[in-house]
Amino acid sequence: MSVIRKAAVNVWIICRPAGSNKQRGKYWIMTKLSYGLQTLLVVSPLFLLTMKGWVSAILFASSALAIFILCADSKRHSLIFLRHNTWLWYFVILFALPVIAIFLGQSGRQDYAGRDYDSPIRFVLSIPILLVLFQNRFDVLRPLVYTMPGAIFITCIVVTLNPDNAWGPPQDPAHPRTSTYFVDFLTFGSLNLTLGLCCLLSIDLYGRDDWGVRIYKGTGFIVGVYLSVLSGSRTGWLALPLVLFLWVKLRMTRYRVPALISVLLLAGGSYYFSTTLQQRLEMAEQEIMSYHWNELNPQTAVGDRLSFLRMAVFLFTQNPWSGFGDDGLSEFINHPDLNRYALQETQEWALRSGFHNEIATNMVRSGVWGLLSSSALFLIPALFFIRSLYAVSLQTQKIALLALGYLVCTFISGMTTEVFNLKFTASFHALMFTCFISSLLVHHAGHQSTERNEST
Repeated sequence: MSVIRKAAVNVWIICRPAGSNKQRGKYWIMTKLSYGLQTLLVVSPLFLLTMKGWVSAILFASSALAIFILCADSKRHSLIFLRHNTWLWYFVILFALPVIAIFLGQSGRQDYAGRDYDSPIRFVLSIPILLVLFQNRFDVLRPLVYTMPGAIFITCIVVTLNPDNAWGPPQDPAHPRTSTYFVDFLTFGSLNLTLGLCCLLSIDLYGRDDWGVRIYKGTGFIVGVYLSVLSGSRTGWLALPLVLFLWVKLRMTRYRVPALISVLLLAGGSYYFSTTLQQRLEMAEQEIMSYHWNELNPQTAVGDRLSFLRMAVFLFTQNPWSGFGDDGLSEFINHPDLNRYALQETQEWALRSGFHNEIATNMVRSGVWGLLSSSALFLIPALFFIRSLYAVSLQTQKIALLALGYLVCTFISGMTTEVFNLKFTASFHALMFTCFISSLLVHHAGHQSTERNEST
């Protein structure tokens, strides 16, 4: 008995945290805080589209917790590791660019307004979260992929039980559209599609999933696409075939032909059985074909977006270095160059609601600085994700494909609506960028560490 007791004491001495009781208590607290941070990130998608303020509250709480962890345990979380990771530096700078762009544009116009920082600041708040996740080697994506389908199912239940609680004014009964009370149809459709495709790409992400988990994630994909169609919004729909092509080509190498046939059958069946899908696609084709480049165009969804883009290019040339902010466009209403193709109502709509294009809206708002920052938010992660597709580790390749699929959905959605301008969508995308990027950085660092150990 004494031998067992002595062995137990020796194990405790070896395994316990070094130092005084105070140090052990601090270690215990920091561990719990780290778990708390990961928990917040994992549950962040759950009520994204059903509870107003949910994801923004998660972001603020996570950022505050990450800052506390960095400050309270500064010796262990020394930022010296930044010197040895170029990509991490790139992303820290990238997340600060939207705020810098707003400041430079306002400085050029000498027109400062704090409200312009509401959405861009969300990316700055995610910087300490990224640092803590990477420094502690937390792969928060592993549990996060299980809450994405849950978010879709919760949304589906809510809109099913409250079909009349959609965003906006009363709808035309002949063309009903689905959303929740605080989310517009464009955002509702694009986010459900994005989450749904992430569910599909997360199947067998960390080894082979059980059949129950596969069904859970696969159903999340189907319901996500279904909710996107119910929204009546075509925002992001082009991402569906592109992401499915990437999935079949890069993940389904052994079953490429059956997977391709399944995708084609799913697409054909969806079009055949969905009246909404047929109407929206046929309407888009008609609006594109009937658009006039040198005559006034009636107000249509696709036609207005083409006119918005032309208006944005014209306005950018008028003040490329500073932009116009959100209120400086009124002097150009009924300008001869705009009146050639856009009705006054179309011009006023752009003034009130933006240009329905993430890059165009920011380049008009902040000039070249907005153009550079909004383009970089897509381009730099894309380069990192594509580079990671060619990593030696198969696990890293799978995560990179999931991250790239998410980015493709976000980019294509951003070409027909603003994806980072609303506060709650900026919060969501800042957290998603952080989780995907930190996960890939952690796996790259782990592989490099393994290579160094093998070489020695």
